[in-house]
Amino acid sequence: MSANRPSTRRSAAALALLAAVALGACATTEKRVPMTLEQVIQHSKAGTPPPDIINQLKESRTIFEVSGSQFAKLREEGVDDSVLDYIQRTYVASVEMDTRLRYQSMYWGYGWGYPYRPYYGGGWPYWYRW
Repeated sequence: MSANRPSTRRSAAALALLAAVALGACATTEKRVPMTLEQVIQHSKAGTPPPDIINQLKESRTIFEVSGSQFAKLREEGVDDSVLDYIQRTYVASVEMDTRLRYQSMYWGYGWGYPYRPYYGGGWPYWYRW
């Protein structure tokens, strides 16, 4: 029995080291707080340069779903056109990425995938059978 004790101690030490590394890795991640439209307006009114506002939006990974009337109100509040363009571009890009991830395997990958897919083995997905 004494022969098993050193290996048990090594296993326990290795397990403790693994747990410490795993918990340490989790403790070092920081939570990104998204910006609000009110904060964007406040930064614009305070005279923050548009590239700095855009960098803050990038760092916080904030995406706004803004309607046309909200764009007009933001413009009236003094938000720069480059910031408004960035807000619109990021929203459109997020919708495109969501659509790609949702439907990427409908035709065996992006687009049609396999070169003969529209004609080989049937031209339409299985739910288009008449």
